[in-house]
This record gives sequence, C-alpha cells and structure tokens, in this order.
Amino acid sequence: MTTPAAPAPARMPALYLSHGAPPLADDPLWPAELAAWSAGLPRPRAILMVSAHWEEAPLALGATEPAPLVYDFWGFPEHYYR
Repeated sequence: MTTPAAPAPARMPALYLSHGAPPLADDPLWPAELAAWSAGLPRPRAILMVSAHWEEAPLALGATEPAPLVYDFWGFPEHYYR
C-alpha cells in the first residue's frame, strides 16, 4: 500500500524522460528503478506530456519528390522487429 505524496511545491522541476531503447521494456530492473526515482518527487498537480510522434494541422512539410523513409533501428533481438 502506498502513502499519499506530499503536496507539490509552488514550482516543480522540469523533467525529460525518454522512452529509452526497446530492450528497456523487457528489463526487469527498469520499472523498479523508475518507481524508486519517482518516489522521491512530490506529487504534481498537473503533468504536460509532449511527444514528437504527435502531429496536428496546420503544420505540414512536403516535397515535390517523396523522401525515402530511413529506419534507424538495428542491432536488437529479433522479436523487436515483428
């Protein structure tokens, strides 16, 4: 059972947390490390998440010739490619 976190101070720190490499999803220690790290932070009143994988109009980029898609994803176990 968890105890409620202390109220957040007037200003919270700005944090950047990357999703990391795909093997982190299978790492048995990573979730525990994140939980231990976050336990030391005060509870925020709100969270703003920004993702580079989200798109919305009116932003549009284009070219007269389609650009080839480059997959910068290699060197991982086979099951990550399925």
